[in-house]
Amino acid sequence: MINPYLPQSAKILNVKEVAPGVKLFRLQFIDLKKQKDFRFYHGQFAQIGLAGLGEAPFDICSDSRSSNKFFEITVRKVGRLTSALHQLKKGQLLTVRGPFGTGWPELSGLSKKNLLLVGGGCGFIPLKSVIEQASLGYAKNHQVQVFYGLSDESQLLFKERYQTWQKAGIDLKIIFDKKKPSKKSINGASCGFGLITKLFETQEVVKGASAFLCGPPVMFKFVIAKLKEHGYQENDIYVSLERKMHCGIGVCQHCAVGEKYVCQDGPVFKYSEIKESLD
Repeated sequence: MINPYLPQSAKILNVKEVAPGVKLFRLQFIDLKKQKDFRFYHGQFAQIGLAGLGEAPFDICSDSRSSNKFFEITVRKVGRLTSALHQLKKGQLLTVRGPFGTGWPELSGLSKKNLLLVGGGCGFIPLKSVIEQASLGYAKNHQVQVFYGLSDESQLLFKERYQTWQKAGIDLKIIFDKKKPSKKSINGASCGFGLITKLFETQEVVKGASAFLCGPPVMFKFVIAKLKEHGYQENDIYVSLERKMHCGIGVCQHCAVGEKYVCQDGPVFKYSEIKESLD
């Protein structure tokens, strides 16, 4: 039986800066058997820690099909623990607990097979693993559209992947709300200026689709209203409340949303299940 309280040691295989103050860590458990058996669902998270500094939840953002070899997290430097993580180099160790939570639904099990992914700011991170999976054939058979909203070009994440995703059939649209883009496209992805909801007015939105949303809480109300205008049903809209994650196992109760615990019942929920808590 796996003890959910017991952290496991993992080493850093690689670390790189993907935006100012944001680093991508590729990790591997010291116990290679544990790594070989490691599995996670898109949208799940892990508790990452350092001795003497505690731990915090981070979304696993790599393709789950590579999880028997490694997994990846993205860390924005905002406090003591994340600042210390940013100082770590390849080969150094940290601790891991997890994976925890309920992730995005499996793409093959969706009632609406086309897909619209809407990510705001760091909310784009939990969608990356879904995009990676969709780029491995799914987007050739179904429409996959991605709306990515953020403040300005300096904050763009995973730029080196845009061309690969688009060649795989993924329609990526980017929009900035603080500073106008310097060019019309970045690595093949078209860019605009305004709030993310503007994309629902300027782009042909994919129809007959399921929608995955992740971003600042204020984004949900306005994006969901736009989705409904385009005919999306509440049962086909999924939201990630990853910003509310805390202990990982529903003990501290800091993540309670109505009768739900984000750490256990989420972070991904059907909108129809929690809409009253979001309103």
